[in-house]
Amino acid sequence: MTASVRGDLPPLRLARSPDVRSGPSPVRSSGTPREALVTAGAGVGLWLVQRVAVVVVWLIQGGSLPGDLMKWDAQWYARIAAGGYHWPVPQPGDTDPWLSDLAFFPGFPALTRAVTLTGFDVAWAALVTAWIGFACAAGIIALVGREVGGAWTGVLLVLLWGAAPRSLVQILGYSEGWFIALVGLGLLMGLRGQWIRAGLAICVAGVFRPAVVPMGVLLGLAWVAAWPVFRRGVDSGERRRRFLGAALTPWGFLAYAVVVAHRTGRWDGYLLVQRAWGSSLGWSNEIFHQVREYWPIAPYNWTYFGLVAASVILYAVLLVAMIAMREKPLLWGQVALVLLLTVFSVGYFQSKARFLLPAFPAFLPVARLLEKAPRWLCVATMVVITGLSTWWSIYVLGGRYSP
Repeated sequence: MTASVRGDLPPLRLARSPDVRSGPSPVRSSGTPREALVTAGAGVGLWLVQRVAVVVVWLIQGGSLPGDLMKWDAQWYARIAAGGYHWPVPQPGDTDPWLSDLAFFPGFPALTRAVTLTGFDVAWAALVTAWIGFACAAGIIALVGREVGGAWTGVLLVLLWGAAPRSLVQILGYSEGWFIALVGLGLLMGLRGQWIRAGLAICVAGVFRPAVVPMGVLLGLAWVAAWPVFRRGVDSGERRRRFLGAALTPWGFLAYAVVVAHRTGRWDGYLLVQRAWGSSLGWSNEIFHQVREYWPIAPYNWTYFGLVAASVILYAVLLVAMIAMREKPLLWGQVALVLLLTVFSVGYFQSKARFLLPAFPAFLPVARLLEKAPRWLCVATMVVITGLSTWWSIYVLGGRYSP
């Protein structure tokens, strides 16, 4: 199937990337809308094949829809979409009032509630909303890859992201799809020098998840890099646009933090709610403490804990490869900042691989290598990677611990 789609891509964008040893090519022009649409369509189409494969295998093993895909966080989003936020009602079965559904950001439940107006019940509405978000993310990731490497780099980048650790969430009723789509749009706009649009995209992303800090810092660093002391030849208008883009990034997140403060009657209500769920910032040595705690306990020691730890190491290795291959600083900087936030976050360890999914540019070095490989080797590699990812996804979906 990969080969058939490959032949349909516009010839203008099919030129292979330069030799990896000479470094990636400069950022490409956006090309025609038709070329961009075909690249995004090919990426989304092949990504859908990966996702359908997971669902089909799950159904063959006796799974059901939509219930099995509405587990864990998805249940909370559905509850909020159906009945709004609850304060000070705690998590069912718990007595801590701070363990509240206010920990879940409002963008995804709001979209879910809108979809219920079409006649879907809340469970199916949440799944449809999530799937649309992830499909949008796949299309934008393809465009980011195309922007820096061509059509096939973009398509391969989507497929690698679709088989990334914890890609299971791409079929669940989770908010990550919309968040990654908006983060990817911010990166795409930044690559094109459209800094205010980049800031607006990240601002909206902050309504879906709190992890917009890396992108805010990234756009802030892009503004600092344009100062005359660091880079000459950048006019004041460009510096002003970079500043405005960076200044826009936190307001979606901050607006919801103000809402939580109002609901809880505490200025630090958001921090207290997150702390009740076990989420806070700490030091990197917290990971080693968790290794010591969880490694002797089955099934944490390998299938849950070990593979997640290996995923964090994988992203670190890919980051080094990005720097060595001279990828755009905007891209490797985003991966580095997402990785740092993930490593320094204290909380549920199993979610760390999921929190790294927005760092999709990390797979660019692999995409470039596969694009230069013979077609049969490229297809075989993607089949093997997708198979392994499907196995892990089915294993986690059938377990009791959330991804």
